[in-house]
Amino acid sequence: MRKIIFILLLLGCVCGSYAQEGYDQYRIIYDNAEENYNIGRLDEAEKELTDNIKKFPSNLRQSAYRLLALCSLGNDEEKEAEERVRLLLQENPYFSPSANDPQRFIDMVENIKSGLNATITTASSQAENLNEVPVPTTLITEEMIRNSSARNLQEVLAAYVPGMTIVDCNDDINIAMRGIYSNGQEKILIMLNGHRLNSFATNIAAPDFSINLDKVRQIEVLRGPASSLYGGVSLTAVVNVITKQGADVDGVKAHAGIGTYGQIQASLMLGKRYFDLDVLVWGSLYKAKGQKFYMPLEDTGMQMTDGDITVGGVGPKPSYDIGIQLKYKNLQFLYNTTFSQIISPMTMFETFSPYQLDKYRTFNGIGPSFTTRSHHADLSYGQQLGKIYLKGTITYDNSDLTHYQVINDPPINVMTDVLPIPDGIKELIRDHEGISRYINGQENTIGGKLQGDWSYVNNDHHKGLFSFGAEFSYFQLDDARYVYGYDFTTTTPESYDISNVGKGHESNFNGFAQLKHQWNSFILNAGLRFDYKNRYNDSKIRELSPRVALIFVQPKWNLKLSYSKAFIDAPYLYRKTNLILATYMGYKELADELSPESLHSFQLTFGATQWLPGLNFELNAFYNRARDLIFFQIAEHLNTGNINTYGLELSASYNHKRFSAHLNTTWQKVSKSEFFTNDDKFANNIPEISANAVFAWKPIKNLTLHTHIDFQGKQHSKHIDILQYAAYRSSVNYFYELWEQYKEAPTDELKKEIQYLADRIEEMAEELYVTRNVKARILFDLGAHYKWGNLEFGLNVKNIFNTHYYQSGMSTGLIPQRGRWLMFDIAYKF
Repeated sequence: MRKIIFILLLLGCVCGSYAQEGYDQYRIIYDNAEENYNIGRLDEAEKELTDNIKKFPSNLRQSAYRLLALCSLGNDEEKEAEERVRLLLQENPYFSPSANDPQRFIDMVENIKSGLNATITTASSQAENLNEVPVPTTLITEEMIRNSSARNLQEVLAAYVPGMTIVDCNDDINIAMRGIYSNGQEKILIMLNGHRLNSFATNIAAPDFSINLDKVRQIEVLRGPASSLYGGVSLTAVVNVITKQGADVDGVKAHAGIGTYGQIQASLMLGKRYFDLDVLVWGSLYKAKGQKFYMPLEDTGMQMTDGDITVGGVGPKPSYDIGIQLKYKNLQFLYNTTFSQIISPMTMFETFSPYQLDKYRTFNGIGPSFTTRSHHADLSYGQQLGKIYLKGTITYDNSDLTHYQVINDPPINVMTDVLPIPDGIKELIRDHEGISRYINGQENTIGGKLQGDWSYVNNDHHKGLFSFGAEFSYFQLDDARYVYGYDFTTTTPESYDISNVGKGHESNFNGFAQLKHQWNSFILNAGLRFDYKNRYNDSKIRELSPRVALIFVQPKWNLKLSYSKAFIDAPYLYRKTNLILATYMGYKELADELSPESLHSFQLTFGATQWLPGLNFELNAFYNRARDLIFFQIAEHLNTGNINTYGLELSASYNHKRFSAHLNTTWQKVSKSEFFTNDDKFANNIPEISANAVFAWKPIKNLTLHTHIDFQGKQHSKHIDILQYAAYRSSVNYFYELWEQYKEAPTDELKKEIQYLADRIEEMAEELYVTRNVKARILFDLGAHYKWGNLEFGLNVKNIFNTHYYQSGMSTGLIPQRGRWLMFDIAYKF
């Protein structure tokens, strides 16, 4: 990594020397234009700049757009001035007018930066303001991130995005969108500058500490299905993390922090722009020992034993995020490597009990945890060819995935019989303590994408843009390992048959098209994508994902009506797990042919801009119809979830001089649920009403005080009763034994017994679940940020009143959450 950084910096110096002569030439042109502006020759200044604007180096182009906007204002051409200010902000989103600039120009820049005119690219793969995006979209800025006191992406999204709520699934940091989630975060597509971060084997991209927030310029969140552009994984939402540019940093910035419960964080950013070469390098780490709680048996109703647990543990190896971004004219390169290690508070959910973490052996230095080490690389080149803009991208992704789970500390033979363990291993570990399971695999994916935008009409009444593209990816999982442990440090012989079954490869091809046509105040935005996937067993997936939106735009308000459909294929690992269970562990009723999950969504959105100075708000009504959602039931994965939900989302922001406020609230209701049983009328572990508010105030120039208030209404937590499941599993296995006997020698007695057992199994399935109520809660976070020259200080207190509460997730019992956590940090810009 140090060699790469050195080479790129050396390249920047060479390019800078080479470009100096050309820079001096265009500097003279700009100086002449500025002189003409100062003496009132606005048309001459404008002509000099427009004739050369595309040839200017990037840092000079920013000044040219500023001067062009001033020329337009001088000629009272306000719309043209606004367009040029937007171009200026695309060059530098953090541009701030000087006190000597005209007040009209200052107000225009601030309105565009703070209002719904902010530009995003995620919604339609092209730059557009929030008034024109086809689906409800939340834009989170760098300042908003700092004011929320958030430590990771999960907390940022929960604070600002309506419909997103934190769920705790024991093994991983997770978040739900409108009540839909899994054991890991696999329903939301998370991208870094448009590059997919979700694993191709598990579909998981955890919004955890492996995504450094210091490097973030803004976060764009599409609320709703987005498969018409992004294919599988983007089932419920898309989160695109946009990094800063080197010019934004313009030097070196170091940041370090220390807090309670063993928290340590550090980050370093190096950014610079050398004419047309922009370089950004970043690195960060975070670790925490976590907060200990004593868990008596009666607290959750699921535990097998009592004892101490640790909540919020990250490490002992720290999570890290290291990356480099290079932009040279139309060429862009991104490389990012991350590591995440989350310590489970309790044993795997089947036993769900405290355990003694330090007593278990390590594999390659990794103890019991959910651990992911990933590498992402992206090389792209774009070129304008007349009215068509073409961009080609080559990608590479590699992940080393480890799921090391403790099954139980003390011997629990009934669990040994029920859990999906090969018969030979069951006999070996019976009556032993310290039982664990270690699963590891490495995935590699290469891909290519070609996309284009054709501006087919652009006049006073009509603007039309047709986007198209095709994409190919090839995924392979190898080096799979599957090992059980007992007596804390001893391991069973590795099952190479199971490991070989786990390996495999899949390929995916897709094509998409999108039409955006604006006629005066009306916009039609429609898209369609076709995905063709060849699974490892040569079965085929063919999916069409449509989207259509009608938008009516007015200067201070807009109305949007949209329909979109998304799908997500069952993760490769789920299908392989079912195959292993069916082949080696007696789950004869299982097959690996899990169906893709799907979601249909209707949304009606009303947005208002600057109805009062500084006030923007959006009201969104939605109806979601989800089908074939996958439920993890002890061992197997099944397409058992159908759920219909409807609700309202309100988000608002207010900015006035030294005060800002961001509020959002969500009400959602389940009209139909077939996830656990057919009579449920709630989303598991999701409140009907939730709300967040973030306030920031500057009592003096360089000091910001901020608070985050989080309200979550009461919830229902429904989970499998493990002892009931043991009896159920035993009956299912006996049923298949009788069925085999009947096929060899059919008799009336066997037929009656099989029918009786089938009816009994159906009754037992309805009795597998227990429901517990979770009380409503309200949490308060406080923070302060002070800047003194190049030095910055920060103090954040999470859950300042130390409120005690529980949270749960998919197939997990209630887990106590973090109490009062403090973090002090300091940063310096060199």
